[in-house]
Amino acid sequence: MAEFSVDIGAVRTFAARQDGVAADIATQGGLDTVSHVAAMTPVFGLIGADFLASFAVAELLHDRDINALSARFGTIGRAASGSAAAYDATDTEFAAGLGAIAGQIGERA
Repeated sequence: MAEFSVDIGAVRTFAARQDGVAADIATQGGLDTVSHVAAMTPVFGLIGADFLASFAVAELLHDRDINALSARFGTIGRAASGSAAAYDATDTEFAAGLGAIAGQIGERA
């Protein structure tokens, strides 16, 4: 049987960092497309209406992708946190089982 060891603290640190990255990315989202287009309308006028419409769509798609990326990092963070909790629970349960067996062996000796 192969030896397997997990540093649960490192997994929790990884999870926290992923959550932090998700938050950092999310702060870059939430672009105010309406105010951006409104600010550029006087510059481009009617001649630039097609460009402004394309710009608005591109900015909305960019914002959507930023939010999706943030969600992915958040999912990784939650999965790592869940894994750390599962490893903790497994270790605790296994230790309790070993303790019970050791107690039974001690009673018989």
